[in-house]
Amino acid sequence: MPVVIRNVPKGHHWGWYSREDPRMHLQTVDSEHRNLYKVWLEEAGRRVFIPQGKISRKVLDPLQTEVMNLRRHIEDRWVDLMLDQHWLQLHVALPEVTLLAYPNFPSKIIRKIDLRTWFTPEQLATLSPQIITLNREMASLRLWSDRLEEQEPYDVRLSSLLWQG
Repeated sequence: MPVVIRNVPKGHHWGWYSREDPRMHLQTVDSEHRNLYKVWLEEAGRRVFIPQGKISRKVLDPLQTEVMNLRRHIEDRWVDLMLDQHWLQLHVALPEVTLLAYPNFPSKIIRKIDLRTWFTPEQLATLSPQIITLNREMASLRLWSDRLEEQEPYDVRLSSLLWQG
């Protein structure tokens, strides 16, 4: 159970458990408020902030501010969970790459990326499906994963590809 946000407001810790709904959210995980509150952070592949049920403004307002400030961190942590749960698949058919989030769930998200919009034909000629991977350490789509230290791979943050808005 990762705690992603602590003491917002005081005494309320927010995170999620390892067996979770396949849709990004935060819920109270501290012992006093465990599972009392939940806020959805995505809907149909879009960034949202939707409380589930009634949450008082004294809890909701500071949480919403903190989520806005830490959104990238929260999304990167959620990507870690997605990878652990096998909720994220990569399909490569160059020059396209497809990310499939939450396969076999109603909340499925499909993102197609045409690499011709990112790279020149000369650069694309050096890519092969085997060197395009999902990198957990960087929470990224990694291109040229075979590069040695002097020539770094190209990482694109998965959260920037998965969620819009």
